[in-house]
Amino acid sequence: MTSLHIQNIKPSPIPDDNLKCQKQIKTLSPLSFQTDWPMIPPSMKLVFLIATALVLRLSANPVAGEGSDLKPDANAIFGSMDNGFEYIIYPNSEPPGKFSVRLHIAAGSLMEDDDQRGLAHFLEHMVFNGSKNFTPAELIPRMQRLGIQFGAHANAYTSFDETVYMLDLPNMDEKTVDLSFTVMRDFADGALLTKEEIENERGVIISEKTSRDSVGYRMMLKQFEYLIPGSRLMKRVPIGTEEVIKTAPRERFIDFYTRYYTPKRMTFVVVGDVEAKEMEKRIRETFISMQNPQNPGQNPPKDIPPSGFGLRSEVFTDKELPSTDISLYSLRPYTQKPDTSTNRINQYPLAIANGILSRRFGILAKEEGSLILSGSASRSAYFNMIEQGGIEVTPTEGKWKEAVPILEQELRKAVQFGFTEEELKEVKANLINGAEEAVKRKDTRRSDGIAMQFIGAIGERNVFTTPETDLELVKSALGKITTEDCQKAFNEFWDTKDISLVLTTPTAPASAAQELKKIFLKSGAAEVTPPTEKALAPFAYTNFGKPGTVVQETKIEDLDATQLMLSNNIRVNYKQTDFQKNSISIKARFGSGQLSQPSGISGLDRFASAIFEAGGLGQHSADDLQRLLAGKNVSVGFGVGEGSFSLSGRTTPEDLELQLQLMCAYLTDPGFRPEGERMFKMALPMLYNQLEHSMQGAMIKVASHMHGGDFRFGFPAQETAMSFDNEMVKEWVMPSFKDAPLELTLVGDLDPALALPLIQKTFGALPERKTAKPNYEKRRKINVPARPDNKKFTFDSKIPNAAAMVVWKIPATGTDVKRTRRFNILASILSDRLREEIREKLGGSYSPRASASPSQELDMGVLQAMAQVKPEETKKYGDLMISLAHKMAENGVTQDELERSLKPIQSGLKESLRDNGYWLGVVLGSSQEKPYMLDWARTRDEDYSKVTIKEINDLAKQFLRKSNAILYEIVPDPKEE
Repeated sequence: MTSLHIQNIKPSPIPDDNLKCQKQIKTLSPLSFQTDWPMIPPSMKLVFLIATALVLRLSANPVAGEGSDLKPDANAIFGSMDNGFEYIIYPNSEPPGKFSVRLHIAAGSLMEDDDQRGLAHFLEHMVFNGSKNFTPAELIPRMQRLGIQFGAHANAYTSFDETVYMLDLPNMDEKTVDLSFTVMRDFADGALLTKEEIENERGVIISEKTSRDSVGYRMMLKQFEYLIPGSRLMKRVPIGTEEVIKTAPRERFIDFYTRYYTPKRMTFVVVGDVEAKEMEKRIRETFISMQNPQNPGQNPPKDIPPSGFGLRSEVFTDKELPSTDISLYSLRPYTQKPDTSTNRINQYPLAIANGILSRRFGILAKEEGSLILSGSASRSAYFNMIEQGGIEVTPTEGKWKEAVPILEQELRKAVQFGFTEEELKEVKANLINGAEEAVKRKDTRRSDGIAMQFIGAIGERNVFTTPETDLELVKSALGKITTEDCQKAFNEFWDTKDISLVLTTPTAPASAAQELKKIFLKSGAAEVTPPTEKALAPFAYTNFGKPGTVVQETKIEDLDATQLMLSNNIRVNYKQTDFQKNSISIKARFGSGQLSQPSGISGLDRFASAIFEAGGLGQHSADDLQRLLAGKNVSVGFGVGEGSFSLSGRTTPEDLELQLQLMCAYLTDPGFRPEGERMFKMALPMLYNQLEHSMQGAMIKVASHMHGGDFRFGFPAQETAMSFDNEMVKEWVMPSFKDAPLELTLVGDLDPALALPLIQKTFGALPERKTAKPNYEKRRKINVPARPDNKKFTFDSKIPNAAAMVVWKIPATGTDVKRTRRFNILASILSDRLREEIREKLGGSYSPRASASPSQELDMGVLQAMAQVKPEETKKYGDLMISLAHKMAENGVTQDELERSLKPIQSGLKESLRDNGYWLGVVLGSSQEKPYMLDWARTRDEDYSKVTIKEINDLAKQFLRKSNAILYEIVPDPKEE
């Protein structure tokens, strides 16, 4: 599915975690330390700062449509109180019996004084650490006992101009509702901000700052200082300065909290299965007593970009950069216009022009002999201060001088000759399709998603319109827009002499900046030719032969699903659902995946995944397919799993036949065109440079070691990867594509009476397939390393980002899912102990975490814990994690810990029942190959409810002992320049 999303200067998400500090805890996965090959085209360029418009609380409420001709969604209830506190209530029934709340505060790091840099974000942490109604150690356990998981259901983030607190509540019980309102009121003005808790949290913030540090972030700061010298934005990055984090006194916290956490800056959002009048009463009772201070905080001054400098060039180098990028920037002052229908429509021509130019770069990158890997054109807004236009290309290794003319000439070609009707037609089709789909899926939008849409509208001062209104605007705009309109908008935007040409690269000579400018100017003398339109053949894969028949049908009444066997031995599973309107998820699993991978050829699986889609089909290139399928809801992704290959996608009832045709086309006639292999190899130098200089590269070595050096879990030498070709992949995978056992699963808003004939004439018409896979018994054996042990892996980086990871060996899942469920609980309890000891008590790591990962295909499993820490403290915290786990083995866990772990898990179980992904990926996707998967679904909820403390303690006693642990230290070891 290709789409171009346009709204009233609706900027892209913040690209760097340092720019939007969020209380986010990531769960480790079974192979969380593996890295995939770069997708084609790769996305390895530095993304520049893009941010939302600065919120200035005015008399009008733009989200409610005041001051605009746009009508807000009539389902939303907007209200305000005498103290200026505003609220939005939006009744919504998906998922049923749940609701989400958000507290938006129009204050962020831009409002900080010089000696407060980082305190807006620090405060976001502190409100969880003691408030009027909760002691410092009380809030998170209280939430857990109600099924609210810290991180997953309770979260927050701080940006430049806003702080947002988020709760997603698992039920409408009185205790849950009471807690949510008490918590949010305490966040608003009840934080205690004690000296002791501030001191305890300083280390956590420093750890977070370190963990988010990266070469990309550092390079972005340098670029921004060059583009806008003295910018307040870059002096107010939310994570703050180390000096302020370590030394700011309590008084400076209180100053910011009392002057900016004020009712006039707050909006409370409630979305869910709620009764509006009752909820409005609660909101007013909870927040009406808040008062505004006599000396409220003011909004900050605006940054003003420089002007009158003409064409300038600069080069920034760092050997740790994964790629070289050439960027052309145009910056100017910006003031956001009101969100009106006219202003929304006026955004389309330039946005479409940028989309077309980006598409051109993508096509160029695939051409034989191309000098670029990717390119893009964009327009962004910076906090109601600055408007930026950017055109960027990523050259192939060592070819930045040759790539400069490509950027210049493609820009000039667009200015001089504009765009073609076919290019415009493709973009229009995708835009209209996206808007139409939003209308069709409106009634099953999730409450948490709607809540975040309101937060976005508040921050961007946009009217919260309905999908129907958006569709009407899209059609109105696109019905009138011509190629001339797009060219005019593009030319007007780039009609400036103040242009900054920036090169970021690992190494460059001292003269590179002057040479960069010289090459750019010289390119301007070269002739450019108009774009040409290429004839496009119709989609070639519509007839696969005689339709198959159903030879066996099994109704699974208790799970409301159906299993079929077709006449060609293809197995089909389907389940009709109503909780994701107009959406059907599909997956075809076949063959044996990594189990069948040629011995000793490490990385071939990733190579296959990377090149497959870029290789197109036999009759259509990947670029031709993008044009052919414009405006259609179809997609195909190829995956290589431990025990199978897969083709997957998501579609709609209307496009189901085309989706099935496309999947069968890839199954019967994958293109393996040279452009996929070519682009992969052009990107390899960037990938290996990134792995050499990042923790990610060291983690791959860890993954290889923990799997006993098995070739499927490591990366090959760069020269080995460079020797891979399409023929190697074809030799491996094509037998499975041809006739290996295949299981097709469809879950979603489908009508079986209409879907079945389409399946029969596509998958059912394919040649007969085998019914059984080889067992690959020897391939399932993993020779795990001996324990206990302590290993250190390094990477070449000056950034002090390190990690300690402990891995305990546990059994594979096999068919014993009951044991796996209990390992999940054990890991959850260990996570909580790591949080309490390493984060809360010692301030040693921002997000220590544990998870259990028993394999279903291989005869091994691991329970792993990880904490990102200072390089000199990896051994200290690694030993501490081993010690904490060993104490659990010796002394067991408490009943309260078990209950606090179980409740959030059970909340997630209930929620998963209304998720197509659960039914597709966990229950039905391999249910005929592995019938026990159905019993897993049947017994899941009851089994979790019967977990005993003895079962958890028995597992801890057996597997969490020091003698079963390997400590991995992952530390930077910078080489001399």
